[in-house]
Amino acid sequence: MCGGGNSCHSRGGEHVCLKEVPIKGLLNLAILTLIKDKSVYGAEIYRALKEKFKVEAPKPIIYALLRRMEYFGFVASTWDVDGGGPARRMYKITEEGLEYLSEAMRGLRDVKNVIDVLLSEGDKE
Repeated sequence: MCGGGNSCHSRGGEHVCLKEVPIKGLLNLAILTLIKDKSVYGAEIYRALKEKFKVEAPKPIIYALLRRMEYFGFVASTWDVDGGGPARRMYKITEEGLEYLSEAMRGLRDVKNVIDVLLSEGDKE
């Protein structure tokens, strides 16, 4: 996941890649956004994250997030055995997931101004 470089730092055995920090907390919201209108299987989510959000998250992380969101009731899954191929797990957002996504979007809008200021201040020389 981490490509090293100037955005990576290590101290006391801990490694932090600053390039990845902001996106980690947003992946679950991106996934919920992708599945809010229709059931989708994991590989479709992986592809859509790359295409729509320009995020290349490892598949194991995506599936771990899906399992965690299912545990918390934000996502429900069913097995799709139609189509002649191997069975695939289909993910769909739940009502609770829609409420969580809606609240999270309000929170993102609240911090958007702070992010915009940070970016503009950070770009000043």
